[in-house]
Amino acid sequence: MPLIRWTTNMSVGLTELDDDHRTLIKIINHLNANIGEAMRPETVRQCLLALRRYAEFHFAREERVLVACNFPGIEVQKDEHRDFIARIQEVTQRFDADPEDASTVINDELLSYLREWLSHHIMIEDMAYRPYVESSMVAKDVAKRFKAVEVSWSL
Repeated sequence: MPLIRWTTNMSVGLTELDDDHRTLIKIINHLNANIGEAMRPETVRQCLLALRRYAEFHFAREERVLVACNFPGIEVQKDEHRDFIARIQEVTQRFDADPEDASTVINDELLSYLREWLSHHIMIEDMAYRPYVESSMVAKDVAKRFKAVEVSWSL
């Protein structure tokens, strides 16, 4: 059973960002499906890496779009994005150091955090920029043209 389900209520009014959110949800659901008794450490590690990398891609695109439409709350968005990436990196480091212990952390803490964070972030923080992106042709163009090579990847 999926941990998070996409609904149309989550739409931020820009197809590319909605698609990014759907992909993040898929990755989180895949991670959720691979934690437990039959856990394969390499699969979990790949899920954590995919989550971090895709989040970095999405956040870079989203921030570029928010600059393009002059969204006044961009600094709050950036702070939340940095905190999210730091949390994923911290759990990944713990997992690499001790997969058995970290799998409990992932199951007990991270999945709950991801569900709550994503729901709050999309439904509260991202909905605040919806009117800005919906009315900005520049923001729509920026979202369409954004490429992964424009991302400043973390180590």
